[in-house]
Amino acid sequence: MLRALGPIVEAAGLRGWALISGGALGIDGGAHRAALERGIPQLAVLPCGRDRVYPPNHARLFGGMVASDCAGLLFAHPPGTETNREMFASRNAIVVGLADAVLVAEAGLRSGSRGTGLLGLRKGVPVAVLSGSAGCGALIGAGARALGEAPLDSDPERLRALGCSVGAWLDELGGAPPSAADPITSWPAHLAWLAQLLDAAGPAGATIDAMPDPIQAAVALCEAELLGLVCEAAAGRWFALGQRPS
Repeated sequence: MLRALGPIVEAAGLRGWALISGGALGIDGGAHRAALERGIPQLAVLPCGRDRVYPPNHARLFGGMVASDCAGLLFAHPPGTETNREMFASRNAIVVGLADAVLVAEAGLRSGSRGTGLLGLRKGVPVAVLSGSAGCGALIGAGARALGEAPLDSDPERLRALGCSVGAWLDELGGAPPSAADPITSWPAHLAWLAQLLDAAGPAGATIDAMPDPIQAAVALCEAELLGLVCEAAAGRWFALGQRPS
């Protein structure tokens, strides 16, 4: 499976897409390495605070990403957060919240990868899978797009065909989403609640912990920051920059 990640990531990068993944061992890490080697923009969403490296085995990989001019790390929790199951669920929610499409390469029936795919389907985000694992089969049954099975060997023709399959799916989605070079200055309707909350907070700004649903707020703030609508001007305090919805 890891051999298939290079053609997949390359197919996305050639079409202007960036990689967002969870930085975990295995497929996540392989995808991040493939993007780093090819200079493809990427973001790793980590299930911890910025005072930790998780998983520890990826310290060198994350260091390379930080040193790169087209990669970064996003921490899903404040410093000092202890490891627990909820950390991974909130990390996956942020990944889906930031994504314009979700591709699940491999998943068990009770895996976080399957949960990420299901969350994408519920959100209405396009979801595709590589067939061959039980969790991906379940996602196909739930409505995900099957892109074929990842080759078990490193046969160049099979790997090329897989990259073409992924590329064709991305082409169907209409190309890459707007880049940072195309700033959005007005708030989209689905983030109106966040704009109103930040307005109500006034010059003191708002913290995620003080918001009604911190996980939903973290996802929304990540999207708003990518759109250039908010900034974290003080540690943990967020301020609106963009034009408010009427």
